[in-house]
Amino acid sequence: MRTSFLPSILSSLAIVSLAACTDAGPSDELADESKLDGEAGKGDSADAFTFFTISPNVGQDQSESTGFQVARVNRAETTCTRGVSGPTCLVNGLDLSGTAMPDSVQASYVERIRNGETFILRGELTPAADDRGVSLSVTEVWAAGSSNGLTDGPVVLVKDNGTRCVQAPCPSLTEYRLNSNRFAEIHEVDLASAGADELSLGAADEQLHSGGVIVIGDRFYGPKDSKGRAASQFFTKAPVPQN
Repeated sequence: MRTSFLPSILSSLAIVSLAACTDAGPSDELADESKLDGEAGKGDSADAFTFFTISPNVGQDQSESTGFQVARVNRAETTCTRGVSGPTCLVNGLDLSGTAMPDSVQASYVERIRNGETFILRGELTPAADDRGVSLSVTEVWAAGSSNGLTDGPVVLVKDNGTRCVQAPCPSLTEYRLNSNRFAEIHEVDLASAGADELSLGAADEQLHSGGVIVIGDRFYGPKDSKGRAASQFFTKAPVPQN
């Protein structure tokens, strides 16, 4: 899959209600960038900052990759080097040593990214001492769950919050807008709507109850004022292989 989603992930879409009733309910409170999003280190209780989209930066002859283009998920601007920012940043290389993965596994992910596969990376942009280049120091690799999923819509980290109820609907999930301090409690997440296979859905369901699943998609509303999110794509955190 060679389609980059850097442009689409930076744009906001109109919210489409999936409810059968005529009253669409309130809009998606996590859909658009806001001054309330804040920055990393300031109220980041969900650990939801420093996430980037990435795609290969192809040379003018379209045959040779010259680094990578990265952008902060859900944010219009990314600080590339000291005092320089833009919608995307060119990075010269990727350093995956912070993932604790074996060198061969790190190299495999870099090659897959270079070949255009869709990933979300967590890490920090590290300028060279002379500001003549930037690298992305990666700590987490998140892989797409669906081979044909769409990457339009707000991007959230969805986690089981431990709430249990006698009757449905139950707000047992919390979704955190990536690179933001904003969050919302929801009653349901529909991962199957992304079109993933059963193996990927099983892995996502397992992570939903531990570290969480990154979901791209729109808000929907159900009975009794319940609300959820329908995934057009989702991402699971790549495990560190055991030696």
